[in-house]
Amino acid sequence: MKPSRHIIASLTLGAALWFLTRSLYAGLLCFASGVLVDVDHIVDYIIQHDWKSITFKNIYEACEQTVKQKGDLKFKKLYIILHSAEIALLLWLVTIYTKNIYLLGITSGYSLHLIMDFVGNPLRFPSLFMLYRSAKRFDTDKLLKKKL
Repeated sequence: MKPSRHIIASLTLGAALWFLTRSLYAGLLCFASGVLVDVDHIVDYIIQHDWKSITFKNIYEACEQTVKQKGDLKFKKLYIILHSAEIALLLWLVTIYTKNIYLLGITSGYSLHLIMDFVGNPLRFPSLFMLYRSAKRFDTDKLLKKKL
């Protein structure tokens, strides 16, 4: 999923949350959590490539090549530790229990990000779960749907 799409969607959801809750901070947290989840792609890039070649362009290309399932920068492993349905479920449980609007902002943005990634990328459903990715040894070929 392109970063610009996460930015637009998170900005829209954050603005809606701000309107509904009258809390600018809840809206900003929603926006931030919907966009900043992708910092884990940087970690994956460093683990699988190196520090010397790290640029936004290279990280973006590695993500694109992984989705297309071909290319020199393709991630062979998908750790993406922040992209986890387990985290989302835990966040929703705590948000519902505490009824905290700031946590609602974080949880909403985070969940939107995961949903967009699932819809926009060729992930097998269980790949949203860290436990499943771990069981598959984070092997990209086992986590993505095969290209036809």
